[in-house]
Amino acid sequence: MIEGIARLRETDPRQLGPFRLFGVLGRGDAGSVHLGKGVPGRGGRKRAAAVRAVRPELLRDRQLRARLRRQTARIAEAVDSPFVAGAFGCELDSERPWIAEAFVPGVPLSALVAAYGPLPEMSVRALGGGLARALAALNAAGTAHGHLRGSDVLLTAAGPRLVGHGLALDSSGSGASAGSAEDVFALGAVLGLAASARHPFTGTPLPTSREDPDLSGVPDALCVPLLACLHKTPESRPHPESLARALDLSGSATRPAREWLPDPYLHEIGRLSETARALIGRRGWSR
Repeated sequence: MIEGIARLRETDPRQLGPFRLFGVLGRGDAGSVHLGKGVPGRGGRKRAAAVRAVRPELLRDRQLRARLRRQTARIAEAVDSPFVAGAFGCELDSERPWIAEAFVPGVPLSALVAAYGPLPEMSVRALGGGLARALAALNAAGTAHGHLRGSDVLLTAAGPRLVGHGLALDSSGSGASAGSAEDVFALGAVLGLAASARHPFTGTPLPTSREDPDLSGVPDALCVPLLACLHKTPESRPHPESLARALDLSGSATRPAREWLPDPYLHEIGRLSETARALIGRRGWSR
């Protein structure tokens, strides 16, 4: 069983910006991610949110803060995809800086694979199709994810969702074209993990890596598109739109996850969703 939503510690905030906090979805190097609920903007309604309490020392650079604001605003205004969690806003100059996006009632791919093993080929194809479409939507808005990992992919009852976009706090950012190529590379590594329950690289999977990917355990039919994603030359990697078509010809990603995910995965997704509903109530539930 995968650990669900944790209780707030005494040292955790109870409120960030307009969001009241109810629990902890995860803790990482950039800060804790909380389950919250509040009104993201003027004249709106209460929404469930994933609110990241960013460590202030990571935001000392003024240009970085400006880039994160632009990124958040661009995603909120221009990205409309069922495979991307919507951006709600950010506050980066306060003593307790935060970045918020729509709460996604799902479980990280990395945790599910670690607990229950690799996905079958049909599931990987649906997953890859949805995530490639997510990258296409970001690219069309002139932005990119920037640090795609298995923990940034949440599997929900409705399908895959990409979260944590634009939070590459240790980089200066890149243009949409370069960022898209880096995202495609990272997606190839994530799908390799999903298909084999092991990382294709022994070290950090950077696009500049000289290491050849190890796709042992990946079904043969998936090796060709994944190797294309993991090509050392960024210009040789497929565009997200063509990758989505190559992986998911039948459009399975748009169908409910119960049609293509294994039962243990679905059980964990349902358990987390019910916990979240119990904490914040059904009104304002975001999908």
